[in-house]
Amino acid sequence: MLICDTHADTLYALQNAQRDPKFPCDVTPERLTTGDPADIRVQALALWTGPEGLLGKDVGLIDREMAALCELEKLGFRQVKELDEALPGQPNYLLTIEGGEAFTGGLQTVDAFAVWGVRIATIVWNNENPFAFPAVDGGDKGLTARGRALVARMNDRHMAVDVSHLNPAGVKDALLCSKSPIIATHSCCRALCDHPRNLTDGQLKAIFDMGGYVGVNFYPVFLHPSQQADLDTVIDHFDHMASLGGARHVGMGSDFDGIETHPVGLEHAGCVPALLNRMRARGFSEEAVADFAGENFRRYLARV
Repeated sequence: MLICDTHADTLYALQNAQRDPKFPCDVTPERLTTGDPADIRVQALALWTGPEGLLGKDVGLIDREMAALCELEKLGFRQVKELDEALPGQPNYLLTIEGGEAFTGGLQTVDAFAVWGVRIATIVWNNENPFAFPAVDGGDKGLTARGRALVARMNDRHMAVDVSHLNPAGVKDALLCSKSPIIATHSCCRALCDHPRNLTDGQLKAIFDMGGYVGVNFYPVFLHPSQQADLDTVIDHFDHMASLGGARHVGMGSDFDGIETHPVGLEHAGCVPALLNRMRARGFSEEAVADFAGENFRRYLARV
């Protein structure tokens, strides 16, 4: 079975000097190879531009994250640019970007990151940048002119436009100006948990209608108003998205190594098989489980 997770902050966690190395990351080679040895696991690893957007204390952040990536490769992580390149029983990774600040040097930087193998990029995090405004306190401003130009360049380079963290006006603009279907790599349903980082039913339907994709975030704060969650809570978000036409457009976007708390039973990447088994126990067909696990993402990436 192909099992894909479209977002993790493992590279940032590894470069963080404040992290206690005695505690393993949520994503490790051992945890990614837990389960059936025939499974093909692909973990998206984000280059995060940081809360200050590569300014101040965040200068050099991407360089440190790339150094951490080199260390992961020594442990067996192997990069794929297309999902068909992924091998069973191996910790395969897909490189992504979180934060459009990576592109502030000019549109040619999109080309450079594409050469590195970056397939997906968010154009904003929780701070305003030259391209867009965040979902949290981002107001009602849409994409800037530079933001629309960035989307066009990403389309040209077959780099998916990630609207997780983007404010509603920006999501609307991305839906209108992107020639390729957009993605929300780590977002949940606003109807089930009223958090500004989550997507409304209207946004979800629009993403699905254009052939886009949504990865369900595992952060309990985004999953349930009580900020408590378990395997069933995650599945409830998938089920709601499926009811809106997303059965073939939804998967996992855990946010592992970027979340402070986890759903009970989903404490790290090695727990993902338990999530899929819980779907089976709830009556989802094997096809639906396989679609959620990775086939939906395979089809999406082929459309970008």
